[in-house]
Amino acid sequence: MSPHFGLMDPGKMTRADAALLRSKLHWRGGLRRLREQKTAAGVATLYDALLCGLRWYLLVHRTENAGDHWDEELEDEAILFSLARKAGIFDETIDLTGMQALVNRALEGGDIVSVSRSFPGLIESLLNRIGVLPFDERELPPEDPATF
Repeated sequence: MSPHFGLMDPGKMTRADAALLRSKLHWRGGLRRLREQKTAAGVATLYDALLCGLRWYLLVHRTENAGDHWDEELEDEAILFSLARKAGIFDETIDLTGMQALVNRALEGGDIVSVSRSFPGLIESLLNRIGVLPFDERELPPEDPATF
């Protein structure tokens, strides 16, 4: 189960609020999964925290040159990353292709242990940059220990 399963009702929230809450829940859940030695799940969950955080940021801070239907395309990672670059969130020093490859390798059961140690710090710095972090965990619903 996903870290946000049963802890939020996106139908009762704005799209931006839902993306922000999901980002925070996935940040917390991803760190827990890494502590529990569920490395692949932890890496994938932290990556999802970043994607949701970027969606939130772009929904709240719409870029001027995004186009008419830009918000409908935020589920497409390539478009999401392109808009994030245009908004100045990322520069060329952030290896988004490498990040995606790491997540894919993790999900396919590949060896990611050495790289996965630096991954949480990278995600944390990016979530700090866009304003998702820091946050008070007491504002989140209690975590369900039954989630993987």
